[in-house]
Amino acid sequence: MDLWNLWKLVEADLVRARSTLPESAASDKTFQEYQDFLGHNELELACEMLEAYAEDHPVTTEFWLALRDAATKMQLSERAKRYELRAANG
Repeated sequence: MDLWNLWKLVEADLVRARSTLPESAASDKTFQEYQDFLGHNELELACEMLEAYAEDHPVTTEFWLALRDAATKMQLSERAKRYELRAANG
């Protein structure tokens, strides 16, 4: 798979994670940074910002699974494992 298509798949996973968050998330600083990083194709940093948001706010299992999928595609295996555990622990 070429890099462009891989980036699009990772971006789709990050957008999927974001879609599980409430609309009020848009006013959070970490979410705004996520948007900036996503817009500049800094996908790993965008992923980190979503994770940072989740440290202070409740999120769903689906959120963690979407982050896991993004991390897996970016070959961030330790992060993917961590997200898998977060999803399993509800």
